[in-house]
Amino acid sequence: MKLKLIFGALVLATSGFSIADAYQAEVGANASRWDLDGINSSINSYQVDGKYYFNQVKTDNLPLAEAAYLGKNSNAFLSLARDYGHGFVSDSKNYSGGVEVYIPENFLYVRVEGIHERYDGSSDTSALTTVGLTPFDGLRLTTSWNSDESYHANLDAKYVTALANGQYINVEASVADTEWGTYKAIGGDYYFDRTFSVGAEISDEDLTGTSYLVRTRKFFSEQFSGDLTYADNDYGNVVALGVNFRF
Repeated sequence: MKLKLIFGALVLATSGFSIADAYQAEVGANASRWDLDGINSSINSYQVDGKYYFNQVKTDNLPLAEAAYLGKNSNAFLSLARDYGHGFVSDSKNYSGGVEVYIPENFLYVRVEGIHERYDGSSDTSALTTVGLTPFDGLRLTTSWNSDESYHANLDAKYVTALANGQYINVEASVADTEWGTYKAIGGDYYFDRTFSVGAEISDEDLTGTSYLVRTRKFFSEQFSGDLTYADNDYGNVVALGVNFRF
């Protein structure tokens, strides 16, 4: 009997380690507060989201935050958000969902998202389509189009690569010709190890001016992580706190 118990415990332990090295779904929650300068107004935002990956995401020897990206794991996703406005800002709701697909044979990337918004007694439904290329491991180049607008030239780039001693770096850049002028952004994250990163971003557009953002994320286990973000521009600042669980 004791041998059976010991054998059972070993099986559970082995399966536990196996699960720890891969996951197929994740859920997250995020809360943020926007304080707007000069008009005594603020926005409290709450969001929940989830992803289901069509194949297991392998995390062996990869930064946990970038495992699905580096593995080119196709998925379906869903997000629900609610904004509570104070002062001169009204409440709003946002529902979105879609699919993200990598086609390795042709190095193609496609993301299609449906978005439904409700605000001030009105509503709007749109689709955001993103297409791109993944010419080699770690690099993705994309451009996007919103069905509510005519296409404006835009390009997003993301590159993740390994450094020495198990450290990684993520670099992202964007440029777009929008209805309000030119938008430019550059940022990235430094992964001290598989579980911990610190990042920053600076962006500029004609409407809101220059924005600065700093962020950090920590995985307390292979399944559970928390993140903190702070951003500031000429119109105010925002603090956001999020948690994520994988299984």
